[in-house]
Amino acid sequence: MNRIARLIGLAAVLLIVFLAAVLASGLRLRHQTEQIRLAALETKRHQLEQVFALARPAPLPWSETYTTSLATILDAQLNVLPAPNTPEATRQALGSWQFDHLLRDDAGNIIAVLRVSAQPPTPVRMGEVYRKTAMILLVLALGLLAVLITALLFNRRRQPEADERKTDERTAIGNEFDSLSHLAKANARQGVDLEHERGERLRADEDLHFQQILLNRSLEEKIQLGRELHDGIIQSLYATGLTFEAAKNQLARDPAATATQLDAGLKALNATIRDVRSYISGLAPENLRQQSFAESVLSLTENLSGGRATTFDLRIDESAAARLTDAQSTDLLQIIREAVSNSLRHGEAGKITIRLHESAGELGLLVQDNGKGFDSTKLIARGHGLDNLQARAERIHAVLRVVSTPGEGTRTIVTLPTSTKENPS
Repeated sequence: MNRIARLIGLAAVLLIVFLAAVLASGLRLRHQTEQIRLAALETKRHQLEQVFALARPAPLPWSETYTTSLATILDAQLNVLPAPNTPEATRQALGSWQFDHLLRDDAGNIIAVLRVSAQPPTPVRMGEVYRKTAMILLVLALGLLAVLITALLFNRRRQPEADERKTDERTAIGNEFDSLSHLAKANARQGVDLEHERGERLRADEDLHFQQILLNRSLEEKIQLGRELHDGIIQSLYATGLTFEAAKNQLARDPAATATQLDAGLKALNATIRDVRSYISGLAPENLRQQSFAESVLSLTENLSGGRATTFDLRIDESAAARLTDAQSTDLLQIIREAVSNSLRHGEAGKITIRLHESAGELGLLVQDNGKGFDSTKLIARGHGLDNLQARAERIHAVLRVVSTPGEGTRTIVTLPTSTKENPS
C-alpha cells in the first residue's frame, strides 16, 4: 500500500472513532434530557395540585387576572381547553414539556382540561443546541468518511495502472534520450539568442533613461528660468507701474515731483529691458550664465555624464575659442553634445577626449572616445545622427569627418576656417 493509501486509511479510522464518540455523547445527552423533562413536569404537576389543595379553583370561565396569577405561581403557560369526549382523550401524546390536568365539578364530572406548558431550563436548551450541532458534525463526518473510502478504492484500482505507466515512461525516456540531447543543444542556442536580445533591450532602456535625464534637466532649467523671470522681471515691472501710477495721481498738484517720478520710472523700465535682453541672450549655450567656451564644454560634459564613471580630457585652446563667432560656438557646442552623447550611449566609452586648437589658419575640433566603435557603413542605420552633425557643420562652412572601427573607438573631427570675432558694442 502506498503512502496515500496509508494516510487515507488512518483518516478513516480517526473518523470512525469520532463518529462513535459523537453517537455515544448524543445518546447520553438524550437520556439525561429525558430524565430532566420528566422530573420538571412532575414538579409542575405537584405544584399545581398543592395550589388547588390550598385554594379551590375559581369557577369557569376564569378571568384573565386569575389565569395570569396562577401562571405566575407555576412559572408556566396555562390554557383552558374544553372537556374531551372521553377521559382517555386527555392521555394522548402532548408536547415534550406539556401535561394536562382535568378540572372537575362537585359531582366529579370533567368540565374542562387545564393544559400546562413549561419552558425547558437553560441547560436543556443548551444541550439541545449541542445535540443538533453534533448531528450536523455526524452527517459531515459520514460524508467525509464516504469520500475517503471512495478515494481509497479508487487509488487501489489505479495503482496497477500507475505502475504500468511508470514502466512505459521509463521506456519512453530511454527512447527519447537522444531527442532530449538535441533539444538541449537547441535550447542552448536559443539561450544565446535571448541573451543577445536581452542585451539589446538593456541598451535601449539605457538610451531611454539617458534621454529622460536630458529632458528632466532641460525642464529644470526652464523652471529655474521661470522663477528668475517671476522674481526679477515681473516684480520690477510691478514696481515701475506703481511709480507711474503715483506720478499720475500728483500730476495736477506737483508737476515738478511728477517729472522726477517719471524719470525714475523710465530708468527702472530701461533697467528691466536690459535684464530681459540679458535673459534672452543667456539662452544661447556659449552665453549661458556668461560662461566661456571652455566652461560651457565643461558644463555640457558634466550634464551629459549623468553620474557615469567616464573620464573627460578637455583641452580647449582659449585663443582659438576666442576666434569663434557666436554661431560657430553654438553649433560646435551642439556637435560636441551629439558626439559625447553617442560615445556614452552607444559606445559605452570610459574616456572621452575633447580638443579645440588652431593650426595653419584653421580651427580643429576633435571628440575622441575609447568605446566599442562601429562600422562606418552602418552609421545612419545605427542612429548616430550623422545628418544632424553634417547639417550643423555645413551651416558654419566646416568639414565633418566621423572615423570609427569596431572595438577601437570613434573620432569626430571638425575643421573650419578661422574668422575675426567682432566685439559687441
